[in-house]
Amino acid sequence: MSSRDFPFLRPVLFTLMFLAVIYPVLASQQPMDRLILWGEGYRFGVQEPEGWLGDWQRASALKSNIIFYPKGHKLTTAYGMIRVRVNKKRNEDAGADLAADMDGYRKKFPTIEFLDLRAEHPHYPCFPKLFLLEEKFHEYVAYVNPGKEYWYMFSVAINTGKNRATDAELDAFRTVVASLLAIDAVGSSDQPDSLFQAALKAADENVKSKQGKKYDTTFALKAGPWLAPAMARCTKGLPETELEPFTVLIRVSASGQAEEILVHPMTKVAICLKPLFVPAKHPKPPGPSWWVKMDIVTIR
Repeated sequence: MSSRDFPFLRPVLFTLMFLAVIYPVLASQQPMDRLILWGEGYRFGVQEPEGWLGDWQRASALKSNIIFYPKGHKLTTAYGMIRVRVNKKRNEDAGADLAADMDGYRKKFPTIEFLDLRAEHPHYPCFPKLFLLEEKFHEYVAYVNPGKEYWYMFSVAINTGKNRATDAELDAFRTVVASLLAIDAVGSSDQPDSLFQAALKAADENVKSKQGKKYDTTFALKAGPWLAPAMARCTKGLPETELEPFTVLIRVSASGQAEEILVHPMTKVAICLKPLFVPAKHPKPPGPSWWVKMDIVTIR
């Protein structure tokens, strides 16, 4: 990314001065809809469905990490609320975990039915099911395994009581399931320096070719519309001492999907920004597993 492509920027740097100019326009066009939650040993992102509100303050009362409910919900009942919970894995087979829980329900409710349910995640194994006990409850459930590097899996559920879920409820449920994003595995803050340096070398080599330079510029132009409001969100309220420069390395697949993201140093802004490269749509690179470097400076 060169100063010729962005004459108002220093080479390969995005600044808050730049963001302050374009954010008011982009914010309305590119809303940030992924909430970031964290606790002991986990950090994940999840999307707030349109017309629904995410609430982590009331979530613990429902033994969840976050709950979602439609705007206008009376909050006097748990019916119609989507519950997201981080659960410790028994093993890597989330389907087996779901089957074990189904067996537990059978013992408690002998007449319960388990029906197929359509819900999926674009990157993680997903196991959805409808737990149905006529005249009692309709519990829509999905277990999602983010990968063997994580000690936990996600469970997403919505209970609609005696009635089947509406189309709006199912759409919101599927949105939440598909948007789940595990951000850091345990110990990821201790990212090996050798790994980062190897990726940095590959990114520097890529930009030396004519194709690589062209792709670097294309990548930056594509990232601009969502990166600006993302940076504004990630830096909001932080003191000057937290606005350290950092480098992001993105390994892009042949189809344009971010396969891996490394950041150094791991500042608060870098940790906030890192997961947002995963769901973003990137241009297809000149080759598979293509490393791209972005040096980011935040100044006021």
